[in-house]
Amino acid sequence: MRLDEFTYIPPEAREKTARFLAHLIGDPTADPAELLARVEANFIHCYNENQIIYVNGEQPVPEEEANAVLFRTEFTTPTGEEIFGKCTVNKRPGGRHRWFGLFFQPARREGFTIGDLYFRSWNDGIKFLEEVANMAIPEKWSYANYESRHPYPILKSYLEKTFERLQEQDRLVRMGDQILFNTGLINQWFKEIYIVCDVDPENPNRYVNAHPVLENDRVVLETFGNIKPPMATFFSNITDVIFDPDLEINTDDAHIIDDNFDRIPPEYRQLRKSQIFALFQSAIEFARIMARRNYKLVVPQYFNGRIQFLMPIYLSGEFSGSPDCALALEKIGNCYRGNTILTLDMAYQNARLIAKPDSTWLNPDAGRSHK
Repeated sequence: MRLDEFTYIPPEAREKTARFLAHLIGDPTADPAELLARVEANFIHCYNENQIIYVNGEQPVPEEEANAVLFRTEFTTPTGEEIFGKCTVNKRPGGRHRWFGLFFQPARREGFTIGDLYFRSWNDGIKFLEEVANMAIPEKWSYANYESRHPYPILKSYLEKTFERLQEQDRLVRMGDQILFNTGLINQWFKEIYIVCDVDPENPNRYVNAHPVLENDRVVLETFGNIKPPMATFFSNITDVIFDPDLEINTDDAHIIDDNFDRIPPEYRQLRKSQIFALFQSAIEFARIMARRNYKLVVPQYFNGRIQFLMPIYLSGEFSGSPDCALALEKIGNCYRGNTILTLDMAYQNARLIAKPDSTWLNPDAGRSHK
């Protein structure tokens, strides 16, 4: 059973509830569509495995006595608290859904998580991120326009998605109950930075005692026999990450304007939507003209298992300073489809997974300019 068959979620509330989840997990730049897709997948799993929890107040009760339901989302807060999805009883008479809405609430748990890496306290997790940041070639790991609950949100996201990709590619090196993996980062002397950690004896899908080491560290040489874990890869051919400015670009107008209105700079929101769309179309053409002269202008990102592209959008028509947002483009056949717009912080975080962008417009040190 799908989530929208189980509970009635008002269309206008979907974006708001996804944004709340993004802030709850400590990643306000997370893509709402991706978050809801993952929640949907976990709901289906819980439903099929009879893991839906029926409650009245806070107490588990038989289904017929429940006024709310809970299910695991597999998301956690930055402090390691498990986040549950919640639906309440539908009080509207005659509604075809027994349950109403989609809400999120954390269950109290100590610790801090970075994907499958678990730390016993918030301070332990922040100390780990600080060690990695200090070991690597210096770069900006925080947002320019958002306030995060911790100082390394981009690094946290980078490590989570890198580890997830390494798992997909079976590139973790295991020796007994210890795991070694390649972060893809290097230090100033070009030594690769690895993470070594232990399998949690209480949970075989969780890893504890994580700490960064260099490729020539004693634990790599002795415990892992000098095995060099490979980096995660996200594309096969270099042409996969080069934008073709001559291909047609089609945009999902309703989603870009209606569903992402808060990502449009405030100075443009008072315009009619038809005017905003016209500015978008002009901005796309401006960016295409520039991309013919600079192949690195449109930056690749890895999203939902595929390479996409991030195009700078200058609604003012003046190609200077920071753009107003980035347009995410997906190649379909012999054209591109513009799926959504991202803030510059969101765009940088997504692009950083493949490589540190050297494009002048996608710069985490500079906030969006106000024209």
